Amino acid sequence: MIIRAIRVSISFPSDATLDRYGESITAAGWKLENYQRNPVFQNAHQYGDILFTLGRAVTTEIRAGKLVQRIQFATDANPMARIAYNLYKGKFLTAVSVGFIPIKWEDGSESSSSSIPRRRYLEQELLEVSAVAIPANPNALALGLKSGAIEKSDLKALADLLRLTLEPSRITHHASRTYQLLRSLHCILKS
Repeated sequence: MIIRAIRVSISFPSDATLDRYGESITAAGWKLENYQRNPVFQNAHQYGDILFTLGRAVTTEIRAGKLVQRIQFATDANPMARIAYNLYKGKFLTAVSVGFIPIKWEDGSESSSSSIPRRRYLEQELLEVSAVAIPANPNALALGLKSGAIEKSDLKALADLLRLTLEPSRITHHASRTYQLLRSLHCILKS
């Protein structure tokens, strides 16, 4: 029997820090029961296709005022997950984002103070956690390739997978983003 090392990354997707939208999330308010039944780690909040499932959370807990996760990347099953893992490992990606349903919140004042949240979420149900910056920034792929953090064969495998999922006669709005990623990969592979 061969046992492979699990490619795992630790992330801190959420704490009570004021975000760029002027909102904060109270860590103690996370409802995790439903998420823990299907602890997906997605690519850029894309829910429409399993292609965008990069892995799963093997641990999800509240620790020291933060939502803490340990993510297992699906590197053997999904070329996009392999690329994401290597981009995190190479420190080209460091951010994650939470997808949630607000349950209870309080609105702040309409003042222009940047230190007071315009909305503070007190209770929220976690739906998913996402890697961010892929595919929105194709330069991250090019830099990762140039540095050796990702392999050209991984990009080629991803391009082949995307090509298989797209039929020219069925390009929808949702598929058009996938098509744009495929075109970006093609340009990177040509260089």
